[in-house]
Parts: sequence; structure tokens; C-alpha cells
Amino acid sequence: MMKGNRGHIRQWYTDLSFKKKLLSISLGVCVFPLFLLQIIFTRVSISNMNEQINEQIHNNLVQIAEKFTLKMESYEDMIYQIYSDKEMINSLEKYPSAGKMEGASLFYFLNEKMKQFAEKRKGIRSISLICSSGESLTYDNQSGSVLDNIWRDYPDLRMIEPYRMTQGKKEIVLIPTQTISSQEKPEALFFLGKELYNTDNLEQGVIGTLIICIEEQELNEICNGVRNQEYQENSITFITDAHGNVLSFPDEDFLGTRLTEEKDEIDFILSAEKFGSRNLNSSFYQDEKTGWIFYNVYDQDYFMRDVSQLQKLYWFLLIIDVLVALVFINSINHYFSNYLNQIMEGIRQVEKGNLDVQLVVDRQDEFGRIGENFNHMTVTVKTLIQEVQEISRKKTQAEIKALEYQINPHFLYNTLDAINWMAVKKEEYEISRMVSNLGFILRYSINKKNERVSMSDVEEWLRAYVPLYQLRYGNSFEFQIYVENSVKEQKIHKFLIQPIVENAILHGIKDMEGALLQVNIALEEQSGRIHIIVEDNGIGMEKNKIDIYNQRDRTWTGTDRIGLANVFERIQLYYGEKGEWHISSVEGMGTVMELLLPPEDRESIQEKVIE
Repeated sequence: MMKGNRGHIRQWYTDLSFKKKLLSISLGVCVFPLFLLQIIFTRVSISNMNEQINEQIHNNLVQIAEKFTLKMESYEDMIYQIYSDKEMINSLEKYPSAGKMEGASLFYFLNEKMKQFAEKRKGIRSISLICSSGESLTYDNQSGSVLDNIWRDYPDLRMIEPYRMTQGKKEIVLIPTQTISSQEKPEALFFLGKELYNTDNLEQGVIGTLIICIEEQELNEICNGVRNQEYQENSITFITDAHGNVLSFPDEDFLGTRLTEEKDEIDFILSAEKFGSRNLNSSFYQDEKTGWIFYNVYDQDYFMRDVSQLQKLYWFLLIIDVLVALVFINSINHYFSNYLNQIMEGIRQVEKGNLDVQLVVDRQDEFGRIGENFNHMTVTVKTLIQEVQEISRKKTQAEIKALEYQINPHFLYNTLDAINWMAVKKEEYEISRMVSNLGFILRYSINKKNERVSMSDVEEWLRAYVPLYQLRYGNSFEFQIYVENSVKEQKIHKFLIQPIVENAILHGIKDMEGALLQVNIALEEQSGRIHIIVEDNGIGMEKNKIDIYNQRDRTWTGTDRIGLANVFERIQLYYGEKGEWHISSVEGMGTVMELLLPPEDRESIQEKVIE
């Protein structure tokens, strides 16, 4: 009974017109996507606003960091003024060894100088001059005294950490915030330190150390001092060093605490109970010079308060969109038909590579013209692809044949020239051996120009070829070749190594006594490619030539297409991107030429087309 009901429903739905079918499913097919798009749009809007807020806050942090940099530069400028004050430096240099009367005078002079500098910059708690021998002078800007100062509990200021951290550093040292105990209450201070030298007597070395104490409140004002009340209630900025130690925070009780992977900046703010349990987000910026990190943690709901209003507007627009979509679907559905499905099916067949597909055109409207154009397009594309493939195949074969025709006359010329020299210099036994080698080489050369040969054949050919040149040049150089057993049966195209070996002899070692030419052929472990190394200890190559030959995308023309250029161009034709070469050379020391070629079972389809 149930099956019968389903059959009637299916038949009823099948009998409906396309327009009624589209209208009947519009609520399920159209409204749901619109709702989905609305949700996506809302989330994208929220995401974009979040990005804008993060960007704005990040820019604020960059500005804060820049203000911090300017502040530090003003303090550093004051340090350089002290460092450049010859009277102060000379007085500090004399102070440790001065007598009672002179010492009192120097003490008063230095105190007045430090007072002047301390009053020039806001936030300076004290300035200390610490001699290497232990004598020290400190002007406290808060007490206005050299006796009642922040370091009164330290009999030797060389014991304080800012002094120790400054030692051995030639530059100005920024010392992170520390809490220093005083009679009234602990004070949060950060420091700038600088070793002082007498520039007129640098051999004397360090004469003292300058320590400037700066109130942490200066950092806090840079971070949070210019914000309005509402902003401060929903955002907080603080500073840590590169290790996460808190250096500046509105609440001094949290200075010196540390951020960790388990307790990040948001967890830290929550533990500080600054914003209760609100929905928090954060941004940070790290100062490149100091390594200090500027954090901003903010109430995301506060900054996103306008989004809720936009969401209400979006949902209202959604209802309008649904109504418009229904009207639009009802107005355009008569343009669709089964022929459109046929066209789409034809397109899918073309995407799969079937260019023989043809549509049945039985109408003269727009869809009919589309079908005619589609049929014409498939025929045209198929013809063009065949023409391009044929042209490419013929062009590649022609270029390879032309390249190899260039190499044979060049090779024969060099060989006959070598025989001529041998006939002049040697007697018939040597000539006989030379002619025998030449016969082997000629048979190797004229046998199937595009044929690939095994590395064993290459080794045998080189053992016959190189001795010709050894005899020609009076055995002035030695030749060594090693072919790894694992690569002997691998095949490469002929005459890829010969021009390189010939170049090494003619342009590297031919006129040198005790020269050595080595050829090593093995498999590269990582890529499994054939690794060919031709190395000599000859005169080397000029750097500009090395740069030219190592250019993979260079187009070789004219005489450049013979010799090394011929090898490199054929590597590109035979192996494509899988073939590589590289030349290294030092003038007066020798040259190393390396080839990396894919093994036989990894060569590209391009080789099969060529053959």
C-alpha cells in the first residue's frame, strides 16, 4: 500500500510542468541557500569587523611602540650628552683618586650636573655614576638629595643588577622593570645603563658606569594614559619582555608576573580581574630593537556592539531576498529546457577529453545557435590540437637532428686533427692504436642518431676516445673514469658527455703538465637520478661564462649551439625539467661540471614523441 502511494506521488511529480516543479521546490532549494548565504554573510561581516578591529588595535600598538621608541631615544640622547660632557667625564675620572678637598669639589660639581640632567626629562627617578673602583654618586630626583636616594640600602652599587647587566656592553643597555624596595613602599623602575670612557684616553678603559632609573609609570602612561574613560574600561595595554615577564601594567601588584603557554595574555587579564568574565580578545606587537612585546586585551563584545544592529537589518533583508528570489525564479523558468541539459552534458564530455561529441540541433533559437557554435568549437579545437601536436613533434625531431648533425662534423674534425698530430709525432704502432680507437668511435657515432646507450657503452666509448687526446698532447694529463655498478645498465642519449669531456681537455688541461681529468657516474640517493661529474684541475673558466652556461632559460644561437651549449639544449629537449646541469669553476684551480638525468624508467613522454 505504501509503495503504491509513493508510486502515485512520483508519477504526480513527474507529470508536473517544469515551472510547477521549480515553484514547488523553490522553498526548499532557494530559501535554504538564502538563509545559508545570510548566515555566511553575517559571519563574514563579523569576521571583517573583527579584522578591522584587530588592525586598528594593532596600529594603536605600533603607535604606542613608536612613542616608546621616541621616549627611549630622548633618554638615550641625554645619556650621550652626559657621555659627551668632557667636564663630567674628566671629573668622574679624577674622582676616585682625588684628595679630600678636590673630591668634595668634584662631588659637588658632578651632583649639580646630574641634577640638571635629571630635571630635563620627565620620569627620571635617579641618576647614578658608579666608578669601577666602587665609589659612586647618585642624585635622587624625588628627594632632591644625593644621600637619601633609591640605592641607600646598597653599600656598593656594583652589587645592583642594572650595574651587572651593563658591564661588558659598549652600547646603551635597556634593563627591564624591577621592583626596588624603599623606606616608603616598593617602586617599579626600569633602567638605562652605559659604560663610560674618556674618548681622549681610550686605552684607560672603562672609567665608570651610568645608571638611569626611570619610573614604570612612564611606560604605563604611554600604554594607557591617552585613552578616554570608556575605552579604558573595555581595553587594557601592557608590556612584557621577550620571555613573558610583565614590565608595565596598570596595577603594580602584577609587575614581574609571567605569561606562559598555559597562561596567555587573556588568562592573565582574567586572573587580574580587570574585566570580569567578559568575551576577551587580544593583539600584540613586538618591538624589534628591544624585543619587548606590547599587548592589548579588549572586550570584543564592546567593540562589536554595532554588529547586532546590522544583524537585524540583514535578517530583514533576507525576507526581502526570498520574496524577490521566488518572483525571479517564476519569471525565468520558461527559458530552461532539456536542451540546456544536453548542452551541459556536451560540455562535461569535452571536459573529460571527448572532442568527438556533437549535439543534435533541432531549433533556431538562442539555444540552437549555442548548440551550433558548440559543435563548431569541438571540431575546431580537435583540429587545432592535432595540428599543434604534429608541429611540435616535427619541430622537436628537426631540432634534435640539426643539433646532432652539428656535433658529428665537429667531432670528426677534432679526431682527424688528432691523427694528424699523432702521425707527425709518433711511429706506426701508436698510429695503429689511434686508428683502431677512431674506428670504434666512428661506428658508435653513426649508429642510430637518436638511440639511447647504456652507461657501460658510454664508459667503453670514453676509454677509447680520451686516449686519442692523451696521445695528441703527449700524455700530458691523466684520465680516470668510475661508473657505479648500479648505474651501468641505465641508458642516456648519446653524445651528452663527449662535448663536456672535450671541452675540459681543449679549454682546461691540454697545455698543462700533471693535469688530471676525472669522470664519475653514479645514482643520486635522494632523487634516484643519474649523477654525472666531469672534473679537471685545469685553468678554470671565467665567471661570466659560468653564469651564461648555468642559465637554464637561455636561447642558444649561432656558434653557441655547438659544444657545451649543444649539450644543455639537448638535455632540455630530451628530459625537460627533469634534466639539470651545473658548472662550478675557479680560475687557476679547475672546473666541475655536473649533470643530473632521470633514469630510464622515469623519462618523460617527450622522449617517446621524439623517437
